[in-house]
Amino acid sequence: MDPQAEIAQRGNEIWEIADWCLPGQAGGLAFGPHMETLVATLCDSAVENQGKLNVIGAFDAIVAQSFPAGFSFTLALRLCFTAADHGTHKFSIRLGEEGVADDGSNPEESEMTVQMPPGTPGFSTRNLITPLHGSIKKAGIYRFDVRYDGAVLARVPMRVIAQSDLTPQPGA
Repeated sequence: MDPQAEIAQRGNEIWEIADWCLPGQAGGLAFGPHMETLVATLCDSAVENQGKLNVIGAFDAIVAQSFPAGFSFTLALRLCFTAADHGTHKFSIRLGEEGVADDGSNPEESEMTVQMPPGTPGFSTRNLITPLHGSIKKAGIYRFDVRYDGAVLARVPMRVIAQSDLTPQPGA
């Protein structure tokens, strides 16, 4: 059966997290055996509409008037799964400073269930839109580590700039 006919035949029966799926036979799409990150970005906002991830205002730097500086923005992720990912997995996001070892604390984890039984052909995708709130103590380079079953899946960089570093000094 060709891919388009199979999609039409399966209709809404395709797994709860699938946007769409193509057979993994000759001429079909082939992906690696484990979940992949297709999109990982900080942004002003993001929405999902009919399986599409709409990102507004992607960025990688913020300017702080003073420190500690509060922040509130969104992390938008689009993940791709295969049948090898079927089951329940641990998922977490941790903020860290570049060049500084993790403090050893365990980030808050949530569970993610992938509904693609073994032998299921093709792939499926899921959009994750995560609001982030917190504070930064000083200017520098930071990162948000996205972890899947304890392994770093994506590292999203963020530069924090002090406003005073951007303002010309008198007599300079």
